[in-house]
Amino acid sequence: MRAWTVRGGWDGRREEAALEDGAAIAGWTEVRHDLSTLASFDELRELLTRCYSDEGQRTRDNWAHQIWRFLHDIAVGDFVVMPRKYRDVVAIGRVVGDYAYRADAHAGYRHVRPVEWLNVVERAAISGDLRDSMGTLLTVSELSRRDAAQRVRALAETGIDPGYSGAIAPPTDIDTLISEVEAAGSRQLSVRDLLGLWGFGRRTSDALEVVMAALHHNDLVVRPDFTTVQLDSIVTVLSADSADPENDESVSAVDGSDLAEADKHDFTWRVGNVRQQIAVVAVQRTDSLHKAIELMVTKRLSQLPIVDEHHRLVGVVTWESIAHKSLTSAGIELWGARAAQYPPAAHGEQELFSRMDDIRKFGFVVIVDSENVVTGIVTAADLADELEARVTPFMVLEELERRLRQAVRNMPPELLRSGSKKKVEKAEDLTLGNYPYLLDQSAAWKWLGWPFEQQRIVERLRDVAKYRNEIAHWNIDAPEDEPQQLARARELLDLLKLVTPGIGKA
Repeated sequence: MRAWTVRGGWDGRREEAALEDGAAIAGWTEVRHDLSTLASFDELRELLTRCYSDEGQRTRDNWAHQIWRFLHDIAVGDFVVMPRKYRDVVAIGRVVGDYAYRADAHAGYRHVRPVEWLNVVERAAISGDLRDSMGTLLTVSELSRRDAAQRVRALAETGIDPGYSGAIAPPTDIDTLISEVEAAGSRQLSVRDLLGLWGFGRRTSDALEVVMAALHHNDLVVRPDFTTVQLDSIVTVLSADSADPENDESVSAVDGSDLAEADKHDFTWRVGNVRQQIAVVAVQRTDSLHKAIELMVTKRLSQLPIVDEHHRLVGVVTWESIAHKSLTSAGIELWGARAAQYPPAAHGEQELFSRMDDIRKFGFVVIVDSENVVTGIVTAADLADELEARVTPFMVLEELERRLRQAVRNMPPELLRSGSKKKVEKAEDLTLGNYPYLLDQSAAWKWLGWPFEQQRIVERLRDVAKYRNEIAHWNIDAPEDEPQQLARARELLDLLKLVTPGIGKA
């Protein structure tokens, strides 16, 4: 059993006909031939060349693969999902017949697979990872990862997505990522693994420039934007190639703009970049106030989102709102104890500083996705932790550099110059990167008279100088994402404190 997405056209033009006729309809207006007569994939490619001679070979090959899947890979008994373009729902059905050509139908409605439509579910009922994989622009694509087929079956039968929490093995290399997206229309992986394909561990300006350019070059887009979520968040890489000929204008206007935006290298700090202390905890409107209080006490929370059956945000309960209602009413329930005012929900891609006033005023902001499904909550404590994580490395390095400068302040100029090729007359002329070279000189080391092994200190200085260079450049991810380097810097600082005891922090 497999599951497939068969879209009803970029503007949804075929959706109503598909539901009324009990069919998945492939489109391709200019292909006015019974495709069951084709004996091979090469014959299909030749046919598309005749029908769409003005299109490039890559585009025609992309279409040929989609049509071939529609003809031969989709089997009777497989599930089909059709996201509705202008409605917040997805139609789910089971394929009940082989390909058929309807010669009397309007062009673009002739290539069909009979489908028994089983259910229509709200998009919000589908977990974000599966929903994103359905978001490919291709007309025909397979939903193949993270137990997609079994989850689509559950949605068809119960309207509930059981979800999937297992790890995702990344592609082995960039070419594999490209080929897998071309084959299936999408590929899911973590942001960390996406960056790793290009040899990066963090989202620095250099990393974003390389990765975004490569994605653009290969007509790939990422949902959600991989710069607006956590390093270990799951994103979906999608093909930006046109889904069918009628889609060309849409791709240019919509996803072409996405690719153009990638070249701007927007390095804004986003709401979704803030690491949260715990996974989001929520209660449903029908839950008891006692349950909410128990969760808030045991999880040490000051507020709880109230959600509906699909985890969409409908309200918030806080200690303040509970206390206020308890003073004015007796025997209140959860819904009655909800906060009358709370900050508007935030999306992960919003600029963090645009929501700082809300976080300062209310102490939190709830994060939702495009379907208003709660995905997280950023609190004032989260911001404090984030600030500490980002500031601490600079504080450690600043004190470390101050102690080094003080240690060599009275060193003769001729010795100071041995640590740098530029003109050096006093300690203030040295940068952190100069110290490994300076202390590697026997005369300078002897002058210091430190009770350490020279080469071990020099190695530590080199590590710290490299660390300083890395964090000196802008990056989305907090420097604490390299805890070993920060720990090494702290160790060197502890050693320097032994030989520069009279120097305090700034």
